[in-house]
Amino acid sequence: MRRMPDIPSVPKQTKMTTNFLGYNHQEIIEDGEMYDMKNMSGHMFPMLVPRKKRGISSYDASGQTPVPLTGIHGRDQLVHIRGTQVFYNMLQVTGISVSTDQLMLPKKIVSFGAYVCIWPDKVYFNTADLTDHGSMERKWQRSIYEGSTLSGYRDVQLSMCRGDGTNYDMTSITVSADPPADPANGQLWIDQSDTNDVLRQYMSGMDEWMEVATTYVKIQSTGIGAGLREYDVIDISGLELDDTIQNDRLREEVAALNGSYIVYFCGENYIVIAGLLNQTVENSHLEPQEVLADLTIPPMDFVCESNNRLWGCKYGLRNGETVNEIYASALGDFRNWNRFMGNSQDSYSASVGTDGPFTGAIAQRGYPVFFKEDYIHRVSGNTPSSFSITTTACRGVQRGSWRSVQVVNEAIYYKSRQGVMRYDGSMPVSVGDKLGEILYSDARAGVLSGRYYISMKDHENKWYQFVYDTEKDAWYKEDAFHALGYGTVGDELYAIDEDNNTLVAITGSMGTAETSIDWSATFGLQGAEYGRGTYGSRIRNDLSKRLYMSRFVLRIYIEPGTTVKLEIKYMNRDWEEVGQITGDKLDSYMIPVIPRRCDHLRFRVSGNGDCRIYSIARQMEVGSDA
Repeated sequence: MRRMPDIPSVPKQTKMTTNFLGYNHQEIIEDGEMYDMKNMSGHMFPMLVPRKKRGISSYDASGQTPVPLTGIHGRDQLVHIRGTQVFYNMLQVTGISVSTDQLMLPKKIVSFGAYVCIWPDKVYFNTADLTDHGSMERKWQRSIYEGSTLSGYRDVQLSMCRGDGTNYDMTSITVSADPPADPANGQLWIDQSDTNDVLRQYMSGMDEWMEVATTYVKIQSTGIGAGLREYDVIDISGLELDDTIQNDRLREEVAALNGSYIVYFCGENYIVIAGLLNQTVENSHLEPQEVLADLTIPPMDFVCESNNRLWGCKYGLRNGETVNEIYASALGDFRNWNRFMGNSQDSYSASVGTDGPFTGAIAQRGYPVFFKEDYIHRVSGNTPSSFSITTTACRGVQRGSWRSVQVVNEAIYYKSRQGVMRYDGSMPVSVGDKLGEILYSDARAGVLSGRYYISMKDHENKWYQFVYDTEKDAWYKEDAFHALGYGTVGDELYAIDEDNNTLVAITGSMGTAETSIDWSATFGLQGAEYGRGTYGSRIRNDLSKRLYMSRFVLRIYIEPGTTVKLEIKYMNRDWEEVGQITGDKLDSYMIPVIPRRCDHLRFRVSGNGDCRIYSIARQMEVGSDA
């Protein structure tokens, strides 16, 4: 009997994807990774889902010029800045304002205990008492006279005093090169036997004139002590004797009062500093010029808080001199950066030898860390005498990306010129390789639940927001969100949308929720997979055969009214839509695909609205190489 020839069956292979591993913008990627995506999230891993809807709050009144949002900071309640106004927990902090000058933007906001400090305006407020606010600096000046008559003279007087501010009776103090004869116990003598005057006190029990170790001068004038506290450090200038006093030693002593001084005691109209005068100086004997007594803070590029101190850095000009320095405020005092009394509460400053400007600063595990593009400076120690700076030559923070520096689960993440880095205190390592070869810059970032949100622009000045899940080592690409900055409050991450001048709650807990979200997931090349060889080398599978996609099976939940679309891109062709799904329940939906002859393809799933993709199965058939 004649038999019919056997027709061999066509080999088939089913590839099932159940773990969706995030964004990987490289040519060869793992199954479950996506070459491109829009608005996808891993918050329901291993499922693939769109990101949560954001909540949007706009404060611009219709028909009026928008007031720009220029700063944001997260702590127990949200801090944000709108124009010249500062808001805490959505309430305006009355009594302080900030500049809108472009050179003063964007704002750098730092927490210090209950206080919030705003740079470069150098203003602060107390979150526990909003009436406690003001400038971190204190400016005071007085003209020695007004007009051309003595009636215009103001009240400036210099006198010797004790540490508590009580004046000495100068008529009872002998001023000479020789000690007084037959002195009484406790009698004072200003010894002029040497180059400099020395205050001495007679001790009858020892029959000796003992030097008074610290002497004080009281400067009296209306309002000179207003806003000052004990141990504030102020800069004094403008004190100079006129020619009516022919006392060269006194002239030098008055001139020596110009400079930086610790305020040991003060009242509304006087201050007490260290110094010595051999006679009281009235206002009428001072040169007619401005007298200044200012509490100043050095200009700083970046500021952070660590161990009850504010830390800052400066590269460039300071008072006409080039500096490359790291500073720390006095312990527990964000207003004093020049207090040097030789104790553990002192301020601190040190120069560094590395080239280039500072590019960022943050505190990690109790240690301040300062960045340049090619260096990391880490400060260790507990007191000024034990502070030391360790310098590491490595990939630092990219210039302009200072807002990308964030701590996530005890490690620092930031944007370098080469990519996104992770730094745990040893050497930084790259975690951004999956972002591909695209060059990004001007990054700013925020943190929520172990996820690192980063908004940055590419070489075409197009902005994108990415999310890095630090626990799963997975990236997700969202949309063209252009963030000015971020602030975390509890379980919400807030951001300022710089393009739309709105305040945005990333997970939608505040504001008006987005109506819908366009999303898409573009998977990697199909048919160009690699496998493991016997000895671990990477080899190409089925180089001589053609793979055809014969059908798709999606296990997916779609909210009512939502349509999910499947598209395929064959080699160098345009995207072609091959099927749509509309449903309202969890089910398996099959999309038949008309096969085309091609070596490889990409496929894309997209939609608008809420959905959950549990798995994607692709049935592939192998054809001939013709």
